[in-house]
Amino acid sequence: MSIKTCINISEDLFNEAKKLSDNFSSVVAEALREYLRKKKVQKALSSFGSWEKRDKSSADMVNEMRKEDTRRYADRHR
Repeated sequence: MSIKTCINISEDLFNEAKKLSDNFSSVVAEALREYLRKKKVQKALSSFGSWEKRDKSSADMVNEMRKEDTRRYADRHR
């Protein structure tokens, strides 16, 4: 599914893109996909090390949650 939208860009940027492709929509879509991919990578990279600041290891935290009576996690200690 595609959506029509209106964007404002500089004329020189538009002309440069049109030189590369007659399908401006596909150029914009490709550029947006690449932008979103880069942002997702940046977000993932910025989350590295977040667990280092915790007092307990991630395995200990998961095991504690599995022991809670109100939760129904798979028993991985069998």
